[in-house]
Amino acid sequence: MDTRFLSSLVAVVEEGSFAAAARREHVTASAIAQRVTALEGEMGVELLRRAGRVVQPTEACRNVLPQVRQILRETTQLQNTLRGAVLSGRLRLGAVSTAMWDYAGPLLRHMNAEAPDLAVQLVPGTSQSLYEALEQDVIDAALLVAPPFVIPKAFAFFEIVQQPIGVLRPADARSDLPYLVYSREAWGGAQCWALLEELTAEPEILAEMDALEVIAQLVAEGAAQAVLPQWRGLARHASICFTPYAGHMRPLGVLCHQRDADSKLIALLCEGVLQT
Repeated sequence: MDTRFLSSLVAVVEEGSFAAAARREHVTASAIAQRVTALEGEMGVELLRRAGRVVQPTEACRNVLPQVRQILRETTQLQNTLRGAVLSGRLRLGAVSTAMWDYAGPLLRHMNAEAPDLAVQLVPGTSQSLYEALEQDVIDAALLVAPPFVIPKAFAFFEIVQQPIGVLRPADARSDLPYLVYSREAWGGAQCWALLEELTAEPEILAEMDALEVIAQLVAEGAAQAVLPQWRGLARHASICFTPYAGHMRPLGVLCHQRDADSKLIALLCEGVLQT
């Protein structure tokens, strides 16, 4: 039984359609359908019910899903063990948007030079969503904001940078501009909100969003000010002024499974990030 076919089945169940599963698995929708059909033939049961574009698991499928997911987890663990000794296969690397901006290009060049047989798949997301993806073995590691809680022993976190948090304003702008707020639901956003509360008791809020690049662009255009972490991408905005505040930092790092923490792969990943 081909584990790729099992992975495709789980993808269809979790995504709800062949098209979405195809995007996740990086194959065509027809290939996903062929894989599921092959599994149904091999198992001798119907696994999915199709009603137009909606796909739902049958009772037989729901019964075997826990075992299928366990097989996929164990396969991933085996691959990770082998990959720790030989740098080949696939690395599914999650990253928050600012980490993508700061590190993705140089990191990919570093990984390609040091491990040409390793295929890196970048997975964008928020820190929270990437943490959950790592829990579910959907990704192998993530560049994200340090979790605001004690991580389980099953995970390891390697801090790579402390980003200063401060006020971002258009150059020569008045200080009473409304604020664009980095979403308080985001891990880094909560840290920025703490500083904003120190600066003003009742800030005038223009909007709240988890989109730091958009916030920076709107500040550069003179629409507002914001409390943000200082990532490297801010340097492209020549018309803004960033004022850091002592004691306020956003820690960014690599989160991975504890089982992979001492592997050559994670060492290479951290090395690549630190060298950028």
